[in-house]
Amino acid sequence: MPLSVYHQKYLDQSEEEIQRKADAKEQELSTIFQEISLNTDSDPLRVAVLGCGDKRLVAHHKKVFENVLKRAVEITTFDITIDHLAGENNVFQHDCTLALPNPSYDITYAHVLLKFIEPTKQFALLENSYNALKSGGVAIHIFDQEEIDSGEEQLPGGLWAVPLAQWKEKLNDLGIKYKEVSLKYGPALLLMKD
Repeated sequence: MPLSVYHQKYLDQSEEEIQRKADAKEQELSTIFQEISLNTDSDPLRVAVLGCGDKRLVAHHKKVFENVLKRAVEITTFDITIDHLAGENNVFQHDCTLALPNPSYDITYAHVLLKFIEPTKQFALLENSYNALKSGGVAIHIFDQEEIDSGEEQLPGGLWAVPLAQWKEKLNDLGIKYKEVSLKYGPALLLMKD
């Protein structure tokens, strides 16, 4: 099956471009973990990555989390399609708007993922990322500012806006604790499980 235009664009990027993306993710996670604590004692930490644009990032995710948290990490990657991740370990085809398989995780991590999901299903992904956590865990959702501030539901390229204020209201209604952290390109929404 041919790769999507999005995944082909990633495939065409150089190793240096992919490394820059990994470095940016590491900086974001460093900022996040200066603001919150991970209160689990798993060894290794179980991290579920929700969506991944390029197979080279699978190994980078492991290194980034280990560098930031100074602990051994086991990465499981879920994506709705996985042809672009062929050959990588612990990669599973899964629609993350459905309950995540094999919980519980210390961390669930979605980097600029919600804009690929129609708004009627976005909150289900947020809720599933939280429900899959063990006690003391955190669901990390990182956004680009333009996907929140667009003022339109549909974005260019078949992408969707993220009504973040609406999702925070729903989290409050459900009693799910969260924190918002400002990052270079947009906010991170952190859902914390007691």
